[in-house]
Amino acid sequence: MKATALELLVDIIDTSETLLKLLDASSLSATESEEKTSNINSHYVDINKKLLSLTHKREQKIHLLFKNFNHQQLSVHADKVQIIAELDSQIVNKVNSSHKSAKFKILTLKKNKKAIGIYQKS
Repeated sequence: MKATALELLVDIIDTSETLLKLLDASSLSATESEEKTSNINSHYVDINKKLLSLTHKREQKIHLLFKNFNHQQLSVHADKVQIIAELDSQIVNKVNSSHKSAKFKILTLKKNKKAIGIYQKS
């Protein structure tokens, strides 16, 4: 049975909202892992696997939507398409924010290691 445009749109919206919630959880998990470095891996790895799975599922649904339905068929559901566009923006913003944060933490860690190395040599 072939999915309707509305069914695909609703599924993409649901997947996007779940993805946003997991991105938030991933962000919180990363913050907690700085405080509790002993129990990082399993929870963080699980969240990342779910993120990858949801991202892949969402991407497939979006490709299927635009492959099977033309502009006129989708214009009937313009409100849903607009919601997806807004969710896309939120996802991109969260990912960019997480990327910047991770980059800053890595640079800080490298500077700390460099300082420790200099201190140990003297």
